[in-house]
Amino acid sequence: MDATTLDDIVAGESVAVRRTIEVLAAVLSGAVDKAKPTVDAFLTEHLGAPRRDLASHYVRLSPSTMVAAGLVVAELADEHGAIIGPDEDDDPPQWVQHTVGEDEYSIPSDATFAFAPGNPFGAGPLAIQITAHPGYARSRITVMAPHSAGDAFPGAVVSDLTHRIRERNPLRGRVIRAEYDGGIEFSVVDGFTASRGRVQVPDAVWREVDLAVSAVTTRYEALRTAGLSTSRGLMLAGLPGVGKTAVARTVMSELAGQFTIVIAGASAMAYGIAEIYRAADEFGPMVVLLDDVDLHVGRRGDGNDGALGALLAALDGADKLDRVLTIATTNDPKAIDHAATRAARFDSIVEIEPPSDAAVAAILRELLGALPRADVDTLRVAASFPVGRSGADVVEAVRRAVLIDGAEVTTSTMLEVIGAREYAASVPVGTYL
Repeated sequence: MDATTLDDIVAGESVAVRRTIEVLAAVLSGAVDKAKPTVDAFLTEHLGAPRRDLASHYVRLSPSTMVAAGLVVAELADEHGAIIGPDEDDDPPQWVQHTVGEDEYSIPSDATFAFAPGNPFGAGPLAIQITAHPGYARSRITVMAPHSAGDAFPGAVVSDLTHRIRERNPLRGRVIRAEYDGGIEFSVVDGFTASRGRVQVPDAVWREVDLAVSAVTTRYEALRTAGLSTSRGLMLAGLPGVGKTAVARTVMSELAGQFTIVIAGASAMAYGIAEIYRAADEFGPMVVLLDDVDLHVGRRGDGNDGALGALLAALDGADKLDRVLTIATTNDPKAIDHAATRAARFDSIVEIEPPSDAAVAAILRELLGALPRADVDTLRVAASFPVGRSGADVVEAVRRAVLIDGAEVTTSTMLEVIGAREYAASVPVGTYL
C-alpha cells in the first residue's frame, strides 16, 4: 500500500469527521498539548493574530434564522475544508440537532471555523464564529479577518452570509406555528391542506378575501409602482362555527410554498407578536393567521393592555413590510379595541353569516359524497336545521349519523340527530356533590 498522510486519509470527509480523526491521531501519537486550546491561539495559528487584533463584524441570529445560519456555515466549512476550533469561550466546538418538519439537521451551535486563503469570500484567510442557541440574546455569527484585508471586508462577508441564510432557510415557504416560551419558537405544521369546495360561504366573502390576497399577489407590482403599501389586513368576523377559520385555512393552503404561513399560537399572540413580523425579512412573502384574536387581545383596561399595545405596534409595522397578509378571526369585532380595527390596520372586516339552507345542503353533499351507500335527502335535512346553525354544526351532525349508521347514513337518522339537537354539545345543568 502506498504511504499516505493524515490529510490524504481524511480528504473528502466532513468537518466534524476530520476534526475527530485529527484529535484521535494527536492522542495516539502523544502529541496532545495539556493546555486547554483557546480561540485566541486558534485564530493566531490560522489568521496570524488573536481576536483583539483582528477586524470583525457580526450579525445577530433570531429563532427564524438560527437553523439556516448553522446550515450555511456547516456547508461552507465542508465545501472549502475549513478547520474547526474552540467557541468564543474557549470550549470545544459543539453541534446540535434540529427537527424541521420531517427533516433532521445537525448544525454547529458553538464553534469557530478557519478558512484558508482562496476561500469563497476572498484571497485572504478569515474565520467565522457561530453561537446559536434559541432564546440566547447573544446568538450571532461573527466574521474575523486580518486588518490587511481591509476593515470593511468582514462586513462584506456578513452581507454575503445574510443573503445565503435567507435563501437556505428551511422554514421559508412552509406552514409553521409560532409559540412563545421565553422567546419565540417556530415549528413546522405538516399535512396542511384545505380547498374552497369544502367551505360554503357567500360569493361576496370570497370576493373580499380575493381582493385582500391580490395585494400580495396579482396587484403587488401595481401597488409597489404607485408607492402604496403591499401588505394587507383582513378580519373575518362571525359566530363560532360559521367558517372563519376554514376560509383562512383555505387561503393559507392556496398560498403555501409561494408564501411562508405563520399560525400564531395563543402565547405568541400575547407575548411574541412583534417577533413574528420581524421575521418577515427572513421568511419572504408571509401570511400571518391570528385566530380568535378577540380572546387574546381585547379592549384597553381589560387587563391585557400589553398584548393590545404589541398588536397595534406590530400591525403598524406590518403596513411598512413587503407582501405580508394578516388574517384575523373574531367572534365579536366589538370586543376588540377600536384602535386595532381601524382601516389603517385592518383594511377590510368581513362578516360571515350562518349558512343558508342551500349552503347547508351543499355541505351535506360534500361530506356525504364520500359515502356512496348513504341515502340522504340533503334539501330536506338542510331545512330541518334550526335558525343560527353553523357549518360546524352540520359537520358534527353528519359525524354523529356516521357513528350510528356507518357508511349507510339515512335521511331518518340525520333528522333524528338534528331533532334531538345531539350535534350541539351542551353543559349539563345540575348540582354536583
